[in-house]
Amino acid sequence: MSPTHTNSTHISPSPAPRSATSRVAAVGARRDERMKKTGTSTVRYEARTTIDRPVGDVFARLADLDGYGAWMHRTGMFRRSGQTANGPLGPGTAYLDATRMGTFRGQITDYQPPSRIAFRETLRWFGFELMEARPEYLLEADRDRTIVHHVAEGDLYGVMRLMKPVAALLARSERTRTLKSLRRSLVSQ
Repeated sequence: MSPTHTNSTHISPSPAPRSATSRVAAVGARRDERMKKTGTSTVRYEARTTIDRPVGDVFARLADLDGYGAWMHRTGMFRRSGQTANGPLGPGTAYLDATRMGTFRGQITDYQPPSRIAFRETLRWFGFELMEARPEYLLEADRDRTIVHHVAEGDLYGVMRLMKPVAALLARSERTRTLKSLRRSLVSQ
């Protein structure tokens, strides 16, 4: 993610006791991006990156649900996405997010141009809810650049709870790929 790189840290109990200072240093060594597992079925991912484009451009790219196929790389889970409801974008706008795992159906939950957009989407197989994902983007203008704060949470249900370690790895990989694709698409213009 040049020119600003983000790093990831998986927060889990350490096998041997360490001093508070060394624990803080270990966590702080990989700053600006975190993934932690909370509760019994929730996975959380956080990242921060900077894109050399105005905040309005970054927001417009994230809000263009039909346009993700033009900039999002298909090397991971993503296949296609699109708005499924007619009308203007805003809270409640329905969309689909087709992935290798299946099609998530979702809606925009927060829409505050040009600083915030959030989504909630659910994956069902044979009528059973398997997971819910809640990605959100907080955008902060920094002159002609944009600082992107990305937080994604997901809940696993039923048999998918057994897949939590794999789901955590997939979530981190896919969220990282999304940010890299977003940056690449805007910087290359």
